Amino acid sequence: MKKSIFGALVCAMLMVVVGCCACRSAQKNAKPLKGTEWHLVQLGGEELELPADSFSIVIAEDNSLAGVGACNRLLGQVVLGDKQAISFGQVGSTMMLCPENDELEGKFIAMLGGITHYDIDADKLILMQDGVIKAILKALPAQAQ
Repeated sequence: MKKSIFGALVCAMLMVVVGCCACRSAQKNAKPLKGTEWHLVQLGGEELELPADSFSIVIAEDNSLAGVGACNRLLGQVVLGDKQAISFGQVGSTMMLCPENDELEGKFIAMLGGITHYDIDADKLILMQDGVIKAILKALPAQAQ
């Protein structure tokens, strides 16, 4: 009898601790993958400070991709699968010569082509290739309509 009461007490305490975990609030406050404008803040382990009007993507409800690199518009299709699998397929872009970050734009587009999975941690979209983090994007504030 004492063992079952002790076991129930331990289970109740574990449920309280797990329920109060900070990660639970991050998951509860997670931005949706679709419809959020995601801005590049890290690529290949390198922290970046880029203007908010560049290097961002939006995945629409129909799984289309729209965005911008250094100065070129990006477009494509996204395929979503089980267990947060994602692939960006062929990402196309306009062909303007960007005065700044032209090389970074090429790396950004190439990185998207190799992504296999994603995770969302509150306002951050983590893009991975076979378990290795390749990029982190941060949700931009929603625009007033």
